[in-house]
Amino acid sequence: MLIKKFSLNQLTIRTFTVFWLAFFAMTALLVALPYFDSRLYSDLNQNEISSYQKKLVESIRNNRINGILAGVPVLPTDKFDSARPVIMTPEKEIFGALGEEKMHIAQFAQESSNFAQPQRKTFKDIQIAGPFKVYIGDSDQSSELFFVSRANGQQEILRYMLDHPWILLLLTLIITTPLLWWFTHTIVKPITNLQKAANSVALGNFKVDNELANHGPSELREVGQSFNKMSIAIDNLISNQHNLLSSISHELKTPLTRLQLSTALVRHQTGDIEPVKRIEKEIQRMDKMISELLLISRQQMHSQMEHNLFPINQLWDDVIKDALFEAEQRKITCDMNISILHPEKHMIYGNLSLLTSAIENIVRNALKYTKDRIFLTIDLHKNEQDDNCLQIRVDDNGLGLPPEEFDKIFKPFYRVDETRTRATGGTGLGLTIVYNVVNEHNGKVWAESSNLGGLAVTIQLPLWKQH
Repeated sequence: MLIKKFSLNQLTIRTFTVFWLAFFAMTALLVALPYFDSRLYSDLNQNEISSYQKKLVESIRNNRINGILAGVPVLPTDKFDSARPVIMTPEKEIFGALGEEKMHIAQFAQESSNFAQPQRKTFKDIQIAGPFKVYIGDSDQSSELFFVSRANGQQEILRYMLDHPWILLLLTLIITTPLLWWFTHTIVKPITNLQKAANSVALGNFKVDNELANHGPSELREVGQSFNKMSIAIDNLISNQHNLLSSISHELKTPLTRLQLSTALVRHQTGDIEPVKRIEKEIQRMDKMISELLLISRQQMHSQMEHNLFPINQLWDDVIKDALFEAEQRKITCDMNISILHPEKHMIYGNLSLLTSAIENIVRNALKYTKDRIFLTIDLHKNEQDDNCLQIRVDDNGLGLPPEEFDKIFKPFYRVDETRTRATGGTGLGLTIVYNVVNEHNGKVWAESSNLGGLAVTIQLPLWKQH
């Protein structure tokens, strides 16, 4: 239980782990750096040079230099002096140094031999500064003088970093970047998967994604499990609703068939009288209505199973051919404006059959209610999210609708004019089917007044994003 409570899969534990890993890595680096001999030599500034020159003068006045050259032994306690002089003669003999210091002084002298710019470097627990020029006795050749003092490697590294803040910044980036990348990746990837799953659900795909519940921090796994349960619940709810609608529509077919048979018998007995004609017409309207209800149910149940990626021109190629043919037969002027260059390069992910049917529906609606002219416009637009969308607009010069009816015509069984509906054979489900199809594809459909004097219906569909 305790192991589960403090699991690395928990987001809180991961956050603290990354913080402490970065902290300990930086601390370990500060501790380890003094033991690497590849560090840069640092130049002494003018104040430090002046300070060491004063100590040099004091050493000469106190005869400390002569004592060193005379062979006065260096005691182990001398290594704790703040700045102890050590001399290297032109013959590379070293005086005044302890045994373990001579190797470091020789290496320092080899790397730093410019009297004009003395330098400093730390070797383990000693710091060497120099060289300074000094003449011994009557010799014309100068010897090299170095100052040796005790040093704390970590403090020197810290001091060097404070003097060069860009190095501290660089080390911090080197240490923290891989840790933060790993930490961010473990959070962002499950969230990205969750976003993809949410987009999939928005498109009507309620398939369970096991990766949401099996990868990432435990908190996000629990979110993924809840999301999968929600997808299953929504899928079951919609399936039950569709099955119920399909069952009701199917059951209505049986009494409707009996009515048709009974009407036929009545016609046979009474002849072709007006009441029988009226009954037959209403039966036909009811039969068409039930068929469209079944069509809606089938569309909603199977639309996601047939989603594919296709170029946008496939949506209107056949529709335009059929519309032009029908308009010609009925003496209707059919103008169009397609302002998309290379439409085959733009793609839509969806059900081609359903979307084509929706576009055909609004075109046929315009042909049905227009006087003698329709205008089809196809172009690209930006939606509210600044995404590219395909926009198809159909205008007619019919009687039009009052503005308060624009939203209502997409509701099931809504009819603006009962007389006109009976004349055209409408059931009030055509635009409902269009609305459902477009909505399932994350699009929009709306009606408004047309510049031609009638009604304009617009369909807007999001294009496939090229990742």
